[in-house]
Amino acid sequence: MTKSVKISKDSTEHSPEKDREEKLMNEVLVLIKTLVYNEEMTIKLIIDCLYDIGITNLINQKFQLGTLNKTLKFATKISKPVIKILAWKWVKNNCPQLITGWLKSKVAFPKEEAPKIEVLVENETKNIAASSQIIDKNQVKRLNFQVKLLISLLIAVMTMFIGSSIWLLVSLQQSHLQTVEKLQNQVKTLESSLNQH
Repeated sequence: MTKSVKISKDSTEHSPEKDREEKLMNEVLVLIKTLVYNEEMTIKLIIDCLYDIGITNLINQKFQLGTLNKTLKFATKISKPVIKILAWKWVKNNCPQLITGWLKSKVAFPKEEAPKIEVLVENETKNIAASSQIIDKNQVKRLNFQVKLLISLLIAVMTMFIGSSIWLLVSLQQSHLQTVEKLQNQVKTLESSLNQH
C-alpha cells in the first residue's frame, strides 16, 4: 500500500472571545449592508463602467468582424438596463458577506502551530482526488450554465433588435408610401385645376 502524508491544523476552541468576535463581525456585516444601500447610486455607476469595459473587451475578443462587432456593441446597449438590475441584485445579496469574510481574514492573524502529521491510506488519496474532480465538474457546470444564460440573453437582445429594426423599416416604408400617395393626389389636383383653367 502506498502511504502519503497529510498536514492539518487543529480547529480553534469556542470561547467568550470568539463569541465577541462573531458579534463584532455581525455588526461589520450590518454596517457594510448599510453602506451598500446608502451608496446604491455609486455602486450602480461602478457597475455601469465595469459593464461597458467588460462587454466591449469581450465583443472585441470574440467577434472581430467589423459589422458584427459594431452590431453587437449596439445591441448590448439595449440590454444594459436589464444587466444593471441583475448586477445590482447580485451585489446587494452577495457583496456584504464577501467583503465581511475578506475583512475577517485580514484581521484573523492565525497562530502558526506545529502541523499534525497524519498517515493516509491509498484509498483516501483517491477519494481526495475524486472530490477535487467533483469540485472541478461543478465549476464547469456552473460556467456552462453562465455561458448558456449569456447566449440566451444575447439571442433575446438580437431578437429584440432585429424585431425593432423590421418594425422601423416597415413603418418607414408605410410613411414613404403615404407621402408618395399625398404627392400623387396633389399632382392630380393641380392637373385637374390647370385643365379647368
